[in-house]
Amino acid sequence: MTNEHSSSDNDKSHDFIGKFVIGFNKLNNEFVNLLKDNQNIKQQYKNLEEKNDEILRLNSELNEKNQEILRINSNLIEKNQQVTRFNLELKEKLQVKDKLCEELQQYALNLEKQRNEELQQLQQFDIISQNLEKNLELLKLNEINDGIVKTFKENNEKFLTSFLNKKKSLPYSNIKVVVGLDFGTTYSGFSYCNVSNEQDICSNEIWHEVFNQFKTKSALQYDDEYNNVVLWGSPALEIKPHHRDNEQNRRNQPVELFKLCLGNLYETLKPNLPIDYKKAITDYLREIGKVIKDTIATHWNIEFFENVLLVPVIPAKYSRKDYDIMRECLYNANLINYKYSKNLQFTTEPEAAAIYCMENGLQEDDTGTTFMVIDYGGITVDLTRFELVRNNPTRFCEVTERIGDFCGSTFIDKEFIKFLRGRLGTRAIDLLIENDYDQFQCLIQEFCQHVKEPFTGDNPEFNYILNIEERAPFLLLHCNRKTKKIMKKNEWLININYNDVKSMFDPIIERIICLVHLLLSNNEETCSAIFLVGGFSENRYLQRRIKQEFNRMVKDISALAQPITAISHGAAIYGLSTLSTKSNDMNNNLVINNMKTVNSSRVLKYTYGIDVDSLYGKSYIRSNKIHRFLVLANQGTTVELDQTFSFNFEPEFNQKSESFTIYYTKNDNVQYCNETEVVLLGILKIVLPDVFLDNRSINFGLTFGQKGITAFARNKLSGQNHATTFRYPDHEFDIIF
Repeated sequence: MTNEHSSSDNDKSHDFIGKFVIGFNKLNNEFVNLLKDNQNIKQQYKNLEEKNDEILRLNSELNEKNQEILRINSNLIEKNQQVTRFNLELKEKLQVKDKLCEELQQYALNLEKQRNEELQQLQQFDIISQNLEKNLELLKLNEINDGIVKTFKENNEKFLTSFLNKKKSLPYSNIKVVVGLDFGTTYSGFSYCNVSNEQDICSNEIWHEVFNQFKTKSALQYDDEYNNVVLWGSPALEIKPHHRDNEQNRRNQPVELFKLCLGNLYETLKPNLPIDYKKAITDYLREIGKVIKDTIATHWNIEFFENVLLVPVIPAKYSRKDYDIMRECLYNANLINYKYSKNLQFTTEPEAAAIYCMENGLQEDDTGTTFMVIDYGGITVDLTRFELVRNNPTRFCEVTERIGDFCGSTFIDKEFIKFLRGRLGTRAIDLLIENDYDQFQCLIQEFCQHVKEPFTGDNPEFNYILNIEERAPFLLLHCNRKTKKIMKKNEWLININYNDVKSMFDPIIERIICLVHLLLSNNEETCSAIFLVGGFSENRYLQRRIKQEFNRMVKDISALAQPITAISHGAAIYGLSTLSTKSNDMNNNLVINNMKTVNSSRVLKYTYGIDVDSLYGKSYIRSNKIHRFLVLANQGTTVELDQTFSFNFEPEFNQKSESFTIYYTKNDNVQYCNETEVVLLGILKIVLPDVFLDNRSINFGLTFGQKGITAFARNKLSGQNHATTFRYPDHEFDIIF
């Protein structure tokens, strides 16, 4: 039994070992297989890596090729753009060339016409000469009978006939009507007159089928692409909120203040327009030109381009370039038939105002009489002082000093907007301007019509209630919760009382009063009269404040009849003066044609400079000689007509005024203003209204003009401009330009 049991255990052991060996072999085989699989996987992974590297390399090559293609495309696009620009420039040049050819053809026709007229005049002079010879022969005879007397009279009649025919052939003999055009920054209008009745100058008072309106807004409303004018003048700003449909809700903002892009304003003071300013000016002149042509055609059956003399009024500070731009815009607006038409004559705003005031208000007419004109416009207020330099046989005057500042009637509107910001919130007003400009304009119109224009300052009980919900309903959406709660309680009504309005007027009027004081103090001669012209000069509160302030200094202060038309009316008078052979002196002296064509240059015989220590006294070490001489223009310098020499000056933080003392000398090495041979030329005083700003800069300079040296000071921050003209020192130029 024992052996059997032992044998059985051995068998089991052998079976276990056999099974173990078999299992081990299986596991070993599986492991070997796994190793083989792992090697295969590694090989596959390696192959995949190689393929991936190949793909990456191919992608890199493709990217490089793609970038190369993009570069080629970019170059092609750039070349295409260059070709397009070149084509456009070529097209513009061809258009300019075509225009020039057209103008040259017209010029040739005019020369031919002028040549024929001159030939006729020569023939007439020949006839006159023959008649004179016949008369002389008759006078040599010893015996004079009735037949000789009769012949003498006939010769005289022929002489007079020839003379009258000659007079008819003078320049502008074909002009039948004169139009004075006041193209303003905020408002524009025109006056017109038939040359056969010079006393009957009319101002247009029908605009957009509305009567008794002497001017219309200088504004344009374009389509969405800013290509075509949809509305112009006052209607461009007068869409009523309750009349607007969805399309009008989405319209773009009107284009305004485009005239400010002309002149020498600093870029910060110019408007940001969505289109080129020349296009805006041209489009506006074209629209107002249609009204001018229709008005003339209603009264007289004449040819506009042949029989109408157009006299646009422009600011005195315009340069030759500005004249050229205005001339080009007038031509493109179809108001003249060729660019250099003799039927276009410019005059300046202060000169047109002076003509009107002399015709309608100046009582004293002695040589040396001085008077001041305050032109109160929408954006600027221009003060000009004139001196009557001759009264007989014709009256004319010269500009002695000018001050211009940005404090026109629209700045009262800005005070009103500031008032609304205080009541409704700055953000609410900003959103209204940005999103609903027409409703913003409705608020301005409501204020102007019912508050600003009728305000006299006489009634302390003055009160006006502005209904926000009615005039600007979208403003309700822009107010914050707190403001809405307050305004809802007040039924969206804002009460504007006497003190509110006075606080809007007074800062602007005080600024004007300060300028008048400055202009009076700059000249020791008595000012005989102050005339208020311009649209807002009709305001009784403004008139009363000016009279209260200066009635002891100036005996005659008045706003003439229809001061809103003074500029265009004066331009029409100027136009009439150019047609009269009796008024050549006025043409040459009262209103100097600013489109100067003289290119003469002269050499300065003196050195010109200013007392720099009066400006920079704290910057220099004080000594016994504290009046240092800063040279602006050196003796021996060749200057062109209207050439300017200037420098920049920065006032101190709280400085309210400044004086520029100008000297001249023949001493080349002058250092101080109190040296011998240093002579005082004059003093220019200026005011600095923005006293609390530390970034102010004044550009001061001297301009050597045709009749004198103009000292000017321009405030780069506010746009305020001071200018006064001094006569040249004796023998400065042997011939003045």
